[in-house]
Amino acid sequence: MPRLDGGSESTVELRDASERPDATTETVTTDDHEVSHASSTLTADRDAGSSPTSTEGPVSDAMTTAAPQDSISDTMSVLESSSNTDPTSDAANPDAGSSSSEAPGLTDLADFERVECTVVADVVLSKEVPAVGVLTFDTDLANAERAVVQFGEQGVYTFEAPSDWQAVGHETMLLGTPFRTEVSYRVLVFRGAQVCVGEAGTYATGAALAGTPSGATLSRGPSAAAAWDGFFLAPIGHYANIIDGRGRVVWSLRFPVALTRVVMSWDGEWLLARDLGPFDAGSGGAIYRVRLDGTLLEKLTLPGGTHHDVTVTPDGITYPAKATAGACDSLYTARIDGSDARHLVDLAVVFDRFGNGQGGGGFERCHVNFVRYYHSTRMYSVSDREKDAIAFISTSGELVGSLGSAPITPTPHHVLAEGADASVTSPWRVQHGHDLYAPNKLVLWSNGVFQGGVSRVLHYTITGETAVLDWQYTGTGSSPTLSDAQRLPNGNFLATNSRTATVHELDASHSLIRAFSNMSRGYTSYRTTLYGAPTGR
Repeated sequence: MPRLDGGSESTVELRDASERPDATTETVTTDDHEVSHASSTLTADRDAGSSPTSTEGPVSDAMTTAAPQDSISDTMSVLESSSNTDPTSDAANPDAGSSSSEAPGLTDLADFERVECTVVADVVLSKEVPAVGVLTFDTDLANAERAVVQFGEQGVYTFEAPSDWQAVGHETMLLGTPFRTEVSYRVLVFRGAQVCVGEAGTYATGAALAGTPSGATLSRGPSAAAAWDGFFLAPIGHYANIIDGRGRVVWSLRFPVALTRVVMSWDGEWLLARDLGPFDAGSGGAIYRVRLDGTLLEKLTLPGGTHHDVTVTPDGITYPAKATAGACDSLYTARIDGSDARHLVDLAVVFDRFGNGQGGGGFERCHVNFVRYYHSTRMYSVSDREKDAIAFISTSGELVGSLGSAPITPTPHHVLAEGADASVTSPWRVQHGHDLYAPNKLVLWSNGVFQGGVSRVLHYTITGETAVLDWQYTGTGSSPTLSDAQRLPNGNFLATNSRTATVHELDASHSLIRAFSNMSRGYTSYRTTLYGAPTGR
């Protein structure tokens, strides 16, 4: 497959914004850690983690082969073209990732006939997450069918929340506004092609609970490209945080363990969080779920020794775990409540074909550390730390292919990546977070060897059986553990240094737009909206 850009890209390394004489610093805080909290009910996004038992983790706190294709990129293209267009994909949502004073997705009242009715609404705050308002209402509109609540700061409606029409009071969670902020809202009640607009109201979110992390500090980079205006889900110590595009904490909850991943369920109804877990055990590890109002927190009962990561799908969750100590890792699936847990695939089918790279930490047979789901192709990508390799697995458990260093025994549909020669000084040596964001485009975080290694964000273009290293970026600093790199729906890239909790947003030309400090000590997730299914791949 020819390169999409028709040529090669230069290698560029950028320094941290703090090293630039032209960088400016903007500090954004969302609370002052006051202990007061409103008497109410709020929604919280939660992830759970356990104290790390090894050097990796948060600081401080029988298989068949898929149909042959020429390469992973060709397989991806076939899979994508055979999939129906998904309503949550960027192609179906051209405004995904854009910013506006009135956010995309708000109901256009011009499309409906206005009718009169009475709407009586009330908002209370969550005791667990005082930035979340829980709205209930009653209306006299006969034969009403559904409702939404439009709300936002400074009298501007920027968000739209769907009401749970069957719930008592048509309960609606108002998510995305920071602590101690005045919020304006109005209720829209629908009957077929008619709408009744309730009177505008206001409420104030509460102060953050004691110990809640403050907002991130932003340092501006040289790029003038538009920044991502969605939400980030980030673990820092025992806290699961949701942070808006301005660096403000809009949701925070403390878990009993240190966290590595925070993510919302596919339908947006739950927040999931997990710990680092045990590396070589047949049991242990913790994955939690909680309602977005901070209630119904529970630890899921799951098979295997779970560790590192969890990803969500329309059917529930997928996570890496070992069936027994000394085994290679497997992928397991389960429903969102942990029920119907099943073994999907033993990853030995691919990772046993690779040797460990130089300068490794002497880890177990397999050390799977990251999993990502791609809805457009119904596929997962999975990383093994010391093999310098990423495997691609279908949702039915079939091997699609792999990418990275040269295997010691042949493996189907392998793509050899430039710079992944398993030596101490290789640009690609040890990886965690990654994103195959197009059939022939991959971005990843290369950690470097554990002692004294240099971390890099690496970007590849896949052509046939090789992947060309287009560019690399070292400005986020080095982290020997966790950390990730991914592409945002607006075309920017996000790099997370889990050791320093620093996150860099880069433009399409890999120039720094802004740096967040004190933001994420695990893997960072993103959401265009806090409601419904996620956009993107």
